[in-house]
Amino acid sequence: MVPVKVSPARSLAYDAFREVRFLGQAPDVYLQQQYQMESRRLKQIDRNFVKELLYGSLRWYSKIHWILQNISKRKLEECSPEVVTALVLGGYQIFYLDRVPDRAAVNESVEYVRERNLSHAVSFVNGVLRTASRRSQYFPKPDKSKAPVEFFALQYAHPEWMVRRWMSQFKPELLKEILVSNNRVPVQFLRLNVLRMQGDEVKEFRSRILRESRVHTERRCLRSCLSVTGNFNPQTEKLFEEGLYSVQGEASQLISVMLAPQAGDNIVDACCGRGGKMAHLFELSGGQAKILGVDPQQAQLERAQESFVRLGFDQDKLSLWHGEFGKLSLERAPDKILLDAPCSGLGVLRRHPEGKWHKPVEIIEKMYKLQRQLIKHALQMLKVGGYLVYSVCSFEPEETSHQLEWIEKEFGDNVEVQRLVGRVPDYYRRYFVQDKLLLIYPSNKDDMDGFGAFMVRKVSE
Repeated sequence: MVPVKVSPARSLAYDAFREVRFLGQAPDVYLQQQYQMESRRLKQIDRNFVKELLYGSLRWYSKIHWILQNISKRKLEECSPEVVTALVLGGYQIFYLDRVPDRAAVNESVEYVRERNLSHAVSFVNGVLRTASRRSQYFPKPDKSKAPVEFFALQYAHPEWMVRRWMSQFKPELLKEILVSNNRVPVQFLRLNVLRMQGDEVKEFRSRILRESRVHTERRCLRSCLSVTGNFNPQTEKLFEEGLYSVQGEASQLISVMLAPQAGDNIVDACCGRGGKMAHLFELSGGQAKILGVDPQQAQLERAQESFVRLGFDQDKLSLWHGEFGKLSLERAPDKILLDAPCSGLGVLRRHPEGKWHKPVEIIEKMYKLQRQLIKHALQMLKVGGYLVYSVCSFEPEETSHQLEWIEKEFGDNVEVQRLVGRVPDYYRRYFVQDKLLLIYPSNKDDMDGFGAFMVRKVSE
């Protein structure tokens, strides 16, 4: 075989997979860091390929790994991360990317191993991937009726603990829909900066984004929300830099709408992260609410600050506090608190497929205990008559319905659960549970992320 040089796009995708799968890096953070390097500047078409190759391999990792292990005479667990990376990404291109010739997938995977000074593994990687490309072998899957957990876990590339858990909660039809949905490429949503444009200006914005970026947008029920079709990296566009929009999911936008910020409100965003919901709250208030964002990660706060500058906000009303929300003490009780709580994140596996392989079975118990501590602190801090919106990017009962039941039992007459009708557009009533819990499964027809949220009012101390 004549050696070929690995293309820059494949080299980056392979390196990213190794960093994400074996070292726990966040894929979006790693790619952003690499794109800022002079040596790894790529055209948009190459970036699209990197993203497809990386995220696709993460989505289907366990199934590809199973096929390759059946071909290989060597245990893949004993191979180096670079070798497993070359095999899995080579396998993804062979099985899932019709436009990539098998020859290219095999040869560049082999060269990736060679360039990483693992010449002793060249023949092994070459042999396994060439065998896979012939598709000449059939390996029996677990019996669906006798071993349903193992069957669904393999067929739809999910950890067995997730499948076992959801199988106990949902009927087979819904279980399958959730698993299938988690492996789809997510819809991209934009949040329009309503401080910068209204009415006809939105029409002009949509015309500009079609003209300049060649992507189509669709209005959603929320006036701030657009969905995007086609390959599109919104954070590299001129319109993004002009502060006309942010990238934020439709379900996530619903949470800020539910809190209904008004001019003069004193609001705490208890876990603000990169500031997406905090910025949306400010926009919805007409730029007239006073908002404090809290987060324990300084890097997240810095990104939030950059976002506020890009959006052109008057930052006299915005402030950020570095630290744990549970340690926050204020002289003045806030009118409203948004607690977008740390959670299992099982509702957004479509956007973060690495979560399937990084999240342990214990994560739900760990998160719901932490969430209760934060809820207690939020209700202690909130002024009487004030509102708390609790949200998680999860649909797990422990993190959603059980938390609401716990609040009603723990705080009794001191709180009043708020009806959701009228707080968000009636279109979303299909996602209400008894009119007091917003619960969205990732298999929903609107292609939204999985989310759970509710709202309570503090009646007395």
